[in-house]
Amino acid sequence: MANVIKTEHLKLDLPAWDPVYFSLPRKPSAVAVIIFNADSSEPNVLFIRRSTRLGSHRGQIGFPGGRLEAGDKNPRDTALREAAEEIGLSPEDVTVLGAVDPIPSLDGSLVYPIIGYTEASAKELKMSPNEVSDIYMVPVKLLVSENRRKFAFNLFGCWRRSFLYDCGAISIWGLSAEILSKADLQLV
Repeated sequence: MANVIKTEHLKLDLPAWDPVYFSLPRKPSAVAVIIFNADSSEPNVLFIRRSTRLGSHRGQIGFPGGRLEAGDKNPRDTALREAAEEIGLSPEDVTVLGAVDPIPSLDGSLVYPIIGYTEASAKELKMSPNEVSDIYMVPVKLLVSENRRKFAFNLFGCWRRSFLYDCGAISIWGLSAEILSKADLQLV
């Protein structure tokens, strides 16, 4: 993967969760930005559509991930645990390339993006229907800065600005687009 994606701008990994995070009412989250290389001649990034059964962010497109839980030592543990729960990807099948600085979500809690890749086949993934309704594989070439534009949207009566990646069947915007911008995926 090192010969396909530039990674030198990523942090090697994020430190252990600060113990104070476990007592916060709104715990931080971690997401797994996973590049798949096995099923296609080009690398693809996995996105999920969150189930409409969920209490928050229902039906939204994003990355596997979720809030810190007891037993998670660091953001890597949280992101990979959530990917296992949501799409059935074993943490042992993911090679972490690095991380980007945490990004505040709309509720003010921090989201820690972990970037990794896998040689596992997306065909073997098993969605948790309570959490995920669809899986999308988007070619990395559609997620580069040249395909990114700015746009504004109104959410809860407030105008906000975001990046937007038009990926054909889906569009990536909001926090997911901010994460992609910070990850700055580049093909070599």
